[in-house]
Amino acid sequence: MRSVFVCRECSLSYLPPESLAYSDGPASPVWCSICQQRAADLGVPEPAAARTVALLAARSAAGREAPPSATRSGPDVRPSRPALTRRSGSGPGTRTRLG
Repeated sequence: MRSVFVCRECSLSYLPPESLAYSDGPASPVWCSICQQRAADLGVPEPAAARTVALLAARSAAGREAPPSATRSGPDVRPSRPALTRRSGSGPGTRTRLG
């Protein structure tokens, strides 16, 4: 499962590549690509503590995830139509038990 990160600057939810690398450079677990580019243009370094916390949280969430089950534990036993009611078994046109 891939983690969705929240940008610390603009609060945008974003999904960086699993390798944390874009074609033009590294991805950030702290900033979305727009804010990361803006910070790089201004020369603002990425906060190392925030990066570490974000990566540890993502790793922890991935560890808690249960592995998907590829095989079913048993056959699908759901009914194909609704259950019969008490009245439905009494025959067509019969509305009472005295019938």
